[in-house]
Amino acid sequence: MSISQAQAKAIADGFLATLGQLRETNPDMPVIEALLLKYGAEFQQEAINNLNANKSIASGNIADIRFQVTKFGTTYTLAMGYPKDEPASKYWDFVNQGVRGTKNIKADNKTPYVFSSSKKSIPVSVVEGWLKYNKLKTIAVKKYSKLGVELKAIEGKKSLAAAIARSIHTKGLRSTRYFDKARDSVFGADFQKIMNAALGYDVEIKITQIANEIKDGNNNRK
Repeated sequence: MSISQAQAKAIADGFLATLGQLRETNPDMPVIEALLLKYGAEFQQEAINNLNANKSIASGNIADIRFQVTKFGTTYTLAMGYPKDEPASKYWDFVNQGVRGTKNIKADNKTPYVFSSSKKSIPVSVVEGWLKYNKLKTIAVKKYSKLGVELKAIEGKKSLAAAIARSIHTKGLRSTRYFDKARDSVFGADFQKIMNAALGYDVEIKITQIANEIKDGNNNRK
């Protein structure tokens, strides 16, 4: 249900009241840019919370989501995502939308990604990296039955990684929608209304995925 103008004004006043430190360090920054950076930080944290909830943070700095505010004429754009020189830019959307397996069980059927039926597993090195991140060395596979590894016990990280890789290839990679859900939550139907209430006038704002050409030095980190 959409909020009222009065509710939008109250929320906007609350946002404005929290901009003190940002404006102190950037006294010449327009209020609209400060607000958009605040929204960007909220999106970043929401996406990270979603990743943590899904236990999806493993490697490639997927939690290092960037955001940048740009202006062209009277239009402001808040771009969010991963620059192309970051490892996460190559796989974040697989985590977001999921990947269908050869006998898909986990992935949302709406995902455009699917594992090749001509292969028997995903690259074992990818799973090894995940195991290393989670500090798993020697373990009984029965503890990972939720991953679909239907063997009584396989000991040793190499064998475990190979078994998990085959299972993921068959059952698919679960769709988390961590990015989409954060975007919908933070930039919902009332976002524009709150921004207009905070500024006292209407402004055109675009929310986009970060452009590949955005370089590290021009991005804002948490």
